Amino acid sequence: MGQVINIHSTEQEINLEIGKHKVDVLGGWGVDLGQFSISFIHSVTGQKVNCKKTIWPIQSFAFDKRANRIFIANILESGIYRIEFRQPETLKVKEANLFFSGLFQKPISNDKISIYIH
Repeated sequence: MGQVINIHSTEQEINLEIGKHKVDVLGGWGVDLGQFSISFIHSVTGQKVNCKKTIWPIQSFAFDKRANRIFIANILESGIYRIEFRQPETLKVKEANLFFSGLFQKPISNDKISIYIH
């Protein structure tokens, strides 16, 4: 089971096992990352793992919300990781990703955007 975290959280920690972990943005399918990025920093070794943007974003539902896969992280060492969000204010999420409906939609309030790490 994964964890849901607001993108404006600071000093948030998560326990990650070795393997690939997916990062989905919750709330909509129309995602503009801007300069937004995520890194995981191991609490003991200080090893920094930068998340990579997905080649094919996958749209799904999680927690009764629209979810869009935006990043993948390859964790090489199990442990507690601190999550570092960079430039979360540049992330924009709209409910739909269709061009015409996107013209009339406003983005979700940035302070309410969450991610799902699984």
